Amino acid sequence: MAHEHDSLFRSTFQDPVQAGALLRTLLPRDLVEAIDWSTLTLIPGSFVDESLRHKHTDLLFSAMAGGQKVLIYVVLEHKSFGDRFTALQVLHYVVRIHETFVREHPDATMLPPVIPIVVHHGKHGWKAPRSVLDLIDLGHFPAAVRRILAPLQANLSFVLDDLATTPEATIRARPMPPQGTLTLLLLQFVRESLASDPMVFAERWLPLWRALWADPACRFGLLSLFSYLAALLEAPPERFRAATARIDEGTEAMGKTIAQQWLEQGMAKGLAKGRAEGKAEGRAELLLRLIHHRFGVVPPDTERRIRAADIDMLDRWAERILTAASLDELLG
Repeated sequence: MAHEHDSLFRSTFQDPVQAGALLRTLLPRDLVEAIDWSTLTLIPGSFVDESLRHKHTDLLFSAMAGGQKVLIYVVLEHKSFGDRFTALQVLHYVVRIHETFVREHPDATMLPPVIPIVVHHGKHGWKAPRSVLDLIDLGHFPAAVRRILAPLQANLSFVLDDLATTPEATIRARPMPPQGTLTLLLLQFVRESLASDPMVFAERWLPLWRALWADPACRFGLLSLFSYLAALLEAPPERFRAATARIDEGTEAMGKTIAQQWLEQGMAKGLAKGRAEGKAEGRAELLLRLIHHRFGVVPPDTERRIRAADIDMLDRWAERILTAASLDELLG
């Protein structure tokens, strides 16, 4: 289940436009005004331990603020109440970020500031400590000794976006593009509704769905949003067809689930382009877009492999895009 949460979060917020809108709702105003948001750039990779990826996914961005680089590190936390040691885990990830910076900039004499943010979704609100210092057991020492010990401890605090305690109306009122808002709403409110009809969610957020559909440049985002719904909801295909038709009549003829429908429509366009050009570029370009939305940033060697593949191989990969759990499984 965590994979679906991670894929949805990454597919939406790896886009600097979507991420910037989210971050501006979370950071203090002075910091928001200091950051040049036009410079916000995704840094590929993950700093989360392999053993903890069932609980966390992460995104790292760089931006300029007052002529200086800052790094903004966003972690998605799945566990209800929050893991008690999340602050310590985030500290570990931030140390890795700084170690990577030192390796890549051997002549550097200072480290860039890192702004850590935890986005939490779950059934219950966050109750875990929000700083490493709050995890250090200093309570049994005399006050004078605590004052000496406290500044000697490793410490880190993070900005918390606790979706579990944020009213739906507040999330909807955030000044964000429809795809970002829908992503947060789906993460928080679909998780505990595994038996729900997709029509419920189509009706519940109909203005947002229609606003997303109304922008042709953003329509492809529906693939990741409805792939998430299809993965979590126990509903027959006809209910997904009804839900998409409620958003717009133009979606009614698309496949068995909305995700499959978007794939089939996109593949038809890719095939047409491939036939018109007599080449595989159309299908390769489409597949790269699908991989980007499902698994995140496409590594350069993977992009080269896809662009070099023949039409038969591209078609086989396209057939797996909705069922593969990872990029390795897709291309294996």
